[in-house]
Amino acid sequence: MKHMTLWLVACAASLVLGCGGVPEEAASEGEALSTSSEELTVCTATCQQGTVSCPSTTTTCSATQYVGVTCDGVSIPCPTSSCSSSLPLCSDLYGKGCSGSSTVRVPCCDDATSESFCVCGSTKRYVCA
Repeated sequence: MKHMTLWLVACAASLVLGCGGVPEEAASEGEALSTSSEELTVCTATCQQGTVSCPSTTTTCSATQYVGVTCDGVSIPCPTSSCSSSLPLCSDLYGKGCSGSSTVRVPCCDDATSESFCVCGSTKRYVCA
């Protein structure tokens, strides 16, 4: 029984004595890690036409959906669309049946920012530029 009591006292003493402060080297490493994680801050905002993000070197940022991001105090807005939302997508027209002349251009959107056109090809299917 004495051996058990001595063992318990030894364990308790080692726990109390073993719980000291953090060594100075470990504290400085922790601070360096904290700084590194801040340097890897990434902000991304969803936009009408995809997304906009801060560069990987950004230290502070914020994102507002459908508006843009602010990276280290510099605002990067969502891109504006130069293609009318009333136009069909060229990819939706491509290969579909048509009746008309190859000289008539049907305007369409290549993507949300660029306008293009399709024409009725000789096989009576849309061919897009």
